[in-house]
Amino acid sequence: MAGARHDRHAVTACGWEAVLDTTTWTADAGYQGTTATTPKKRTKYDDLTDYEKTVNKTISARRSAVERCIAHLKNWKILATGYRGRLTELPNVIRIVTRLEFYRLGW
Repeated sequence: MAGARHDRHAVTACGWEAVLDTTTWTADAGYQGTTATTPKKRTKYDDLTDYEKTVNKTISARRSAVERCIAHLKNWKILATGYRGRLTELPNVIRIVTRLEFYRLGW
């Protein structure tokens, strides 16, 4: 597919790699080779240890919470339809929608 890129390449190409190098972040296996905390893959010859399985479950739990949040933002049509307002106001709009969702969930 024309224009398709691996996640790892996309982080480098957009210039985020330098910014993310100074922080702790979690990602899926597509970001291996970066400073992200990624799940450990089982090798052809070795199974994962119980500790590695526990770490992978922790990473998956964090990622699933983020994925749910993104799905809710899309459901509110903020990210699904494209934002047509002033770009300087977008962070505030996302913050408001997130707080409304937390309020709806009773957090």
